[in-house]
Amino acid sequence: MDHFLPVVDTYGHRNPQGLVFVGKNLYSTEQGPSSDDELNKLEAGGNYGWPHVAGFRDDQGYAYANYSKAANCKALTYDANYIPDGVPVQKETDWNAPNFKAPLKTFYTVRSGYNFRDAQCDKLSYLCWPTIAPSSVGYYPADGVIKEWRNSLLITSLKNGALYRVPLNADRQGVQGDEAKYFRSVNRYRSVLVSPDTKKIFIATDPGGNALTLENTPAKQLSNQGQILVFEYTGK
Repeated sequence: MDHFLPVVDTYGHRNPQGLVFVGKNLYSTEQGPSSDDELNKLEAGGNYGWPHVAGFRDDQGYAYANYSKAANCKALTYDANYIPDGVPVQKETDWNAPNFKAPLKTFYTVRSGYNFRDAQCDKLSYLCWPTIAPSSVGYYPADGVIKEWRNSLLITSLKNGALYRVPLNADRQGVQGDEAKYFRSVNRYRSVLVSPDTKKIFIATDPGGNALTLENTPAKQLSNQGQILVFEYTGK
């Protein structure tokens, strides 16, 4: 009987969603806990930090709370953002690993003390957290028809029905500048694909789930449930 050993290429991920190769570089999107969704460039043997680090190792907005080490663990109600007394807390900079890989970009890093209980989202407070809930990631090629989009990563959001474009450096080893946001609608964008002629962007939506309205309040119904939306470039 043959025996197969598991192969671990990278670790320290929380909730990875999308993968795309750009040449030999492999990029991924990852959902953070209440902040710090991540865009990562995956490197063999890399430790991407979770649960000790969310986003950058900066002691901002997140600290590792080890509920299992609390003396009264069974009596506690878990809350990632408001940690009760008695739960051991480790700052991000109190942890270190020689193979730690920081993200290329976060959506979004906030300061400690941020109010995660936004009344605007009521019981669905997570919809108002500083995250986009990234799902898929695609690549718009360097020779694409749309000049402004060339050599960019495209990231879909489950939370606010938007496509985020993140420009890559010329060597495709990192990102540069701010992200741009497109095609905002009351949907959950699940997956993105660029047509072979680079003139069309296809986006698949979820058939259900929670998302934000254009006014950033919880939506009662999605606009395009379980559909494929087509956005076509008509310029020259």
